[in-house]
Amino acid sequence: MKIIRTVLGDVPAEQAGITLTHEHLLYAYPGADLDHRAAFDFEEIVDRVAGDLRNGRESYGIGTVIEMTPAEVYRHPPLMRAAAERSGVNVVAVTGFFPQSMGLPYYWRRQTVEELAQFFVTDLTVGMMWSGSQTGIKAGALKIATGGEGVATTPSPAGPDGLRITALEQRVIRAVARAQREVGCLINTHTDPNDYAVTNPGIEQLDLLADEGADVSKVIIGHAFIQNTGMHQLYEIADRGATLNVDHIGIPWKHGSTDELDGILADQIVDLVEHGYADRITFSYDRWFFNPRAKVTDLDPEFLNARVPIGYFFDSFAPRLLKMGLSEDVIRQILVDNPRRLLSIDA
Repeated sequence: MKIIRTVLGDVPAEQAGITLTHEHLLYAYPGADLDHRAAFDFEEIVDRVAGDLRNGRESYGIGTVIEMTPAEVYRHPPLMRAAAERSGVNVVAVTGFFPQSMGLPYYWRRQTVEELAQFFVTDLTVGMMWSGSQTGIKAGALKIATGGEGVATTPSPAGPDGLRITALEQRVIRAVARAQREVGCLINTHTDPNDYAVTNPGIEQLDLLADEGADVSKVIIGHAFIQNTGMHQLYEIADRGATLNVDHIGIPWKHGSTDELDGILADQIVDLVEHGYADRITFSYDRWFFNPRAKVTDLDPEFLNARVPIGYFFDSFAPRLLKMGLSEDVIRQILVDNPRRLLSIDA
């Protein structure tokens, strides 16, 4: 029997439904939890987040969301659990860290590969920590992240080994691979779009994971669809057996407008499907359902990720794909079948 591991417990994989593979119910940069200005009312925010999720379920059929917030970026297991309970949407949490440039706390930089791997396995099989206590709320997937922070405009520097992945990030990646070997779950990644101009960061990640014996067919490479990326780079990742995540749909990250990025994404998706890679694609927004420093009515440009409506894909982007010749069956395969296969764990 195959299951997906949600914050409310294991459920049959068949119950996954339409799945958004890279989202953030609560997202804030490391240290925000210490800022008085970032304080929020838990019940109010749970109701807001759960309302968005419930609207996604009732209006668009969204069944599952992979909550991609890593441990040091204000990951909030109790909020995830409460939002899942109130919305009826499966929420899958991740364990892992952000890139060294903006994450990977000093405490964990001092840990060995074996210690990091055991931390990840404990998050997946026992439960995640919150505010100094064990919650019993389990993660259901692993995350790795490399490259510069989101506002970087230049590629990551090459290290002595020629990789655009730091030695500390490599240690985390090896630990994640070992944890995946033990648990059998999905690895979902963050790459820096700037790096595609000088290397293939997805392949760099896959090489390190494979070196530790990871199952690369259960890896999603995130943020690979961008103006910098050549189709040959996307083919290369898919040919390795990994999946390409189409994210920032409706969010003009590193582009001049939403329409500009959506056009690039749509062209790349159609090209991949025409070349036989429909089973190597997933869809998501990379939406911030709540950031404690963002005001809903007065958002700073930095918070573009919080603006996109939950139904934007279904109301605007999917019709674009249909007009370009993609079938409803292919779109459903990408929304339902592919993520279900990737999230599935042997019970």
